[in-house]
Amino acid sequence: MNSSPSTLQMLTGLYGYLIPVLLYVMWSTLALHDLGQRGELGAAKIWGWTATIFLLPFLGPLLYLFAGGARLSRAARLIGVVGGIAVYAAVLALALAISSG
Repeated sequence: MNSSPSTLQMLTGLYGYLIPVLLYVMWSTLALHDLGQRGELGAAKIWGWTATIFLLPFLGPLLYLFAGGARLSRAARLIGVVGGIAVYAAVLALALAISSG
């Protein structure tokens, strides 16, 4: 009986760990880029949002993108966030299907 994982199992395991990191990087980059484009905010608000983005992984960028007055279009925010979560869910579903089969 062969108990070593298949290549597909190893890849889905790897992606299961990497995708959350990539999502955090993507969401943080979107939030920081948008924040840098907002000239009307004072320095205290910019530093406050920057600290929130970095000190609250995942939640900080999402708070800024959806509650912080981001200028990105609603469609761009939804595609970045919901699309990323959908990709992660698909990888997890594939990993679950492979491991149970």
